[in-house]
Parts: sequence; C-alpha cells; structure tokens
Amino acid sequence: MATNNTSSSNPRAKNMSDVLDALSNGIAKTAANEPKFEPQHLAPEVLAEPARELLTEKMLADRWVCSVARLQRWRTTGEGPQYLKIVGKVLYRLKDIEAYEEACLIRKVF
Repeated sequence: MATNNTSSSNPRAKNMSDVLDALSNGIAKTAANEPKFEPQHLAPEVLAEPARELLTEKMLADRWVCSVARLQRWRTTGEGPQYLKIVGKVLYRLKDIEAYEEACLIRKVF
C-alpha cells in the first residue's frame, strides 16, 4: 500500500513548509532593516591600478600585437617611437607611444 506524501497528509512536510516560510520572512525583514549604502560616506575614489607611464618592450609588443624582435629591429634602424634606455633596460613613455600612434593614423580622403 502506497502512502500519500502531500503536505496536507504529511505533518513533517507541513512543519518544513512552516520553517521555510519563517526563514523567508526573517530574511526579508533583515534585508529591509539593513542600512542603505551611502556613496557620500566613501573616501575619494582611488584607481585600482594607476596608469603606467612607462612600458616595457613586452608591454608595447602586446599593445601593438607584434613581436619584441620587431621593436628591437626598429630601434636599430631608427624607426618606431622614441624610447628610453635606463640601466640597460628599454622603456617607452606612454606619451611617446600615443604620439607615434597618432602620427601613424591614416585618414582616408575621398
């Protein structure tokens, strides 16, 4: 003989339903009583990572989707953006890179 597991015939299911309702109401009340987030109480916004003013060969190669060897070749032939050589390390200033990119921008005239 099969037993019927509906909530009206099963007191345990009814108790579980009552517990779930109580939890749901408690959560709703807690959420309603939580203080609202006030942005004016925050400290001044700080950037997660400051913009880098100097880029390495690898960083520039990633930016331009080219090889480091190409950048090295350009330096030997005098092409490409200006660069710094500090303690044997080649660095590119962001403003020089942006100026070079602007100079390379092609505007089609019809």
